[in-house]
Amino acid sequence: MAVTVATDLADSQVTIYDAAVIVSGANMANIDADGSVTLGGSINGLDNDFTIYTKLSPVTSALTDGTEVTPVTMADAKVTITPHEYGNVIATTKLANTTTAGKADLASAKLIGINIVESPNAKGVAILEGATNSTAAATPGTLAKGDLRIAFTKLADAGILPFPDGNYRCRINPNQVADLKDDYIAMAQYTSLEKAVSGEVGMLEGFTLIMDRAVTTATVVCYGDNALGKSESAPTQPTIIDGTDNLGRIRNYGWYGIYEYGIVDQNAVQVITGA
Repeated sequence: MAVTVATDLADSQVTIYDAAVIVSGANMANIDADGSVTLGGSINGLDNDFTIYTKLSPVTSALTDGTEVTPVTMADAKVTITPHEYGNVIATTKLANTTTAGKADLASAKLIGINIVESPNAKGVAILEGATNSTAAATPGTLAKGDLRIAFTKLADAGILPFPDGNYRCRINPNQVADLKDDYIAMAQYTSLEKAVSGEVGMLEGFTLIMDRAVTTATVVCYGDNALGKSESAPTQPTIIDGTDNLGRIRNYGWYGIYEYGIVDQNAVQVITGA
């Protein structure tokens, strides 16, 4: 009896590909979504000025009856952040999309969706890392809770306010998270989707720890409220533009925004180096 086996029909065999689009190495941290940014507001001009007023000295002497109180003079300073254009784009052809059974377009949309979050986050982190106040880790190559304690003390001594949750923020590279795993108080459960997707890993020494791959390895950024400002002229949004060529064969997936980040209060940032 003749039996037809698989090898007899080699030219008829069909390979089925998974329709899902998988992207390797996405960063979940989102500096705009985790409450780290002081937004200066949308503007239709060149610059955005953040004005900082110097607080008044505490009054410890009693007033004298019948004597006028001497007025004090306010002091202010401003930080100017100028928005710039940012964006990215992937252009696919109809042939590329057809021959991949539509996966080219699916992948383009997903890649742009990730990039639209990672790009502003990376820029904001780079600005924080460039702050002027820095302290070397006590033990080179290792981040210890004592390093965080020093940063906390410096922020508190400068009168920097914590965020509404009562903690300062600490952005750390995944390589430094392992150094603190035995110390931090892990979140028992993430009941808030916002916390789950912002990269929060726990709390320690008055800091909410946020794991962020955009942070340079061996660098840790500790900061309080009004540390990082953002000036925005056009909100960052995805774009899809069809048919820019004569036959309408090319589709452009992208994102575009006009914005910039800057340090508002240098005293509100402490950078730990060499961790």
